Amino acid sequence: MRKHPDVVKRVLFTLMVLFVYGLGQQIVIPGFDVTIAKKIMSQNSLLQMFGITTGGQMNLPTLLSLGLGPYMTAMIVWQAITSLDLRSINNLSVRQSGFLLRVLTLVLASLQASVMVYYLKDAIQPLYLIGDNINLATPVAVLYLVTGAMFAVQIGTENASHGFGGTVSLIIPSIITSLPHSFLYGYSSTKIKLNATSISIAVVVTTVVFILGLLVYRAERRIPIQRPSLESAFSDSYLPLPFLAAGAMPFMFSNMLFVMPQQVIELLGYQYTAVGQYVINKINYNHWPGILAYAFIVLFLVFAFGLINLSPAKLARQLKERGDYVYHTTPGDATEALIMYHFVRLSLVGDLFLLLIGVLPLVLGMFIKSASNYSMYLGFVFIMITITDAITQQFIALWNKNMYTLFDDPIE
Repeated sequence: MRKHPDVVKRVLFTLMVLFVYGLGQQIVIPGFDVTIAKKIMSQNSLLQMFGITTGGQMNLPTLLSLGLGPYMTAMIVWQAITSLDLRSINNLSVRQSGFLLRVLTLVLASLQASVMVYYLKDAIQPLYLIGDNINLATPVAVLYLVTGAMFAVQIGTENASHGFGGTVSLIIPSIITSLPHSFLYGYSSTKIKLNATSISIAVVVTTVVFILGLLVYRAERRIPIQRPSLESAFSDSYLPLPFLAAGAMPFMFSNMLFVMPQQVIELLGYQYTAVGQYVINKINYNHWPGILAYAFIVLFLVFAFGLINLSPAKLARQLKERGDYVYHTTPGDATEALIMYHFVRLSLVGDLFLLLIGVLPLVLGMFIKSASNYSMYLGFVFIMITITDAITQQFIALWNKNMYTLFDDPIE
């Protein structure tokens, strides 16, 4: 380890950040009835699912309950804006872009904190500062949650500079701790019985999905390009297009979108109407209408997040500005159309893989009840693959950087 002090420092820094982050998720916000709050949050599947996939703590109203939810949402919105390739956005400096992203995170943190406090309104104890006319409990609770969310962004940013995995590494503990429960219960009401057979099946399925997931995530289509501005006779240049540009983002948000209609219906009090009853009873993970709806959501998010991450228009413009071009293709609109064509084809491959691990278990669950549990479980496994792969690549690069020397023998 003496040869790799930078690796040791980064590992220790990340462990320290995770400890601080975990500690912050145990600090309950004052002014809440913990028993009532826990009961309310256990019944809210929307916030529970959003918390798991964004590193939040939605079982209790704690200082870091929101986790990275506001920041991740702000990143998606900001990437969507930049993918529009607007000149005014492209001309922003890194400092200006970072400031606007923080402002957007603050706005979204305020909105998400307000939603959470609204659900917990029955658990909030009154807080009167002057007299009995002004109850400050609600705004104070929102302030606590927003402060915690911005603190999470700050320590995540520090981890990106001094640790491993960047900001997204903060969601690893919540995903890992959720894996056992997701495997045992999943989306169904059937608990998997742990025995030699079920454990063996789980090990085999997890191994196969891990290998296939890593291959699909790393796979890319390389489009040869000509770079007249660079003189290189040693290698060919190419434009890499990933098979799954959306990564694991569809699994992070598909469940939240899926349960949202039911949450809205119950929030508005329409659960006893004909439409409300149909949505509650049929649009779930255990009936065909719900399975088809979930499959559609996954397909939609694969294309949506893929377009946001890849941004064909921006990519084509950057190639044109650098003077690079794809063989036999005119720079500009023709190049953008070519990139879009390959993106659609590659996304279909990614769709098949995500449907295989996310939707097929639900279909099998119509006949073998416990099979549906694998849908949530394998989704979390793929999220872990995408996060840990980036951390692994960073670790390997830092570990090997001191192994390269300019000359085999020192010059005397």
